[in-house]
Amino acid sequence: MIDIHCHILHGLDDGPSTLEESLKMAVEAVFEGIDTIVATPHDQSKNSYNNRQRIYTSIDEFNEVLRDEGIPLQVLPGQETLVSNDLLEERDFMDLLAVNTNTSYLYLELPENPLPSYVKQLIREMQASGFHPVIASPEKNVYVNQQPEFLYELVKNGCFVQIAAGSINGDYGGKVRKFTQQLITSNLVHFIGSNNHQSGKGFGLLKAYQEVGKQFGNQAAYMLMNNSWKMVEGAVVIREEPERIGRKGLKKRFV
Repeated sequence: MIDIHCHILHGLDDGPSTLEESLKMAVEAVFEGIDTIVATPHDQSKNSYNNRQRIYTSIDEFNEVLRDEGIPLQVLPGQETLVSNDLLEERDFMDLLAVNTNTSYLYLELPENPLPSYVKQLIREMQASGFHPVIASPEKNVYVNQQPEFLYELVKNGCFVQIAAGSINGDYGGKVRKFTQQLITSNLVHFIGSNNHQSGKGFGLLKAYQEVGKQFGNQAAYMLMNNSWKMVEGAVVIREEPERIGRKGLKKRFV
């Protein structure tokens, strides 16, 4: 199994602060059946910038330690980029790190404030540069909850959505879980990742796929799981026609 969104690299962002904790996360991942992880450090953390080379170096060093420790886990490069006006003004997307480097799938994190007007323009320019933006964990964003039409329009115009496993598992409360169910029902979800930041919490991926299978049918769970592999391979991701919240979607199509 693959986890396409995990903050497992130590010392880069709000993930683990030590190598020992990163190794604990790796052991927990293997225990839960995960053999591949896409590391997705935030592009900016406090006063530092996690550029390509810094992420590559961290991944190479960590993979070497994993081999030395005999932990059967492979870590691939990725990055979670915060949507900001600075990014739009600079328009320098080539230093951004797509999933597994050579794919066109790029994680974007929406800001934790009222959704800015420039988001759609920024995404259009990224798409024109050859990227396929993947909106990371929008179900936990309070402003997306208030304006689900905003997310629908992004998906309608070519964006993808990755939800956190804990959202469908109920780890973030009933409100987030219900909204996540609505997103899945409306064909507004294409991937599941753990978004794990620390050891001891667990990844919850298998449970999340089981929950999707139980609620929306096994074919829906398989599609989401298969899409994760398609992402890292740079292949075409399976997507259904998006619906506005409240209309029929996965639950009707896949049962």
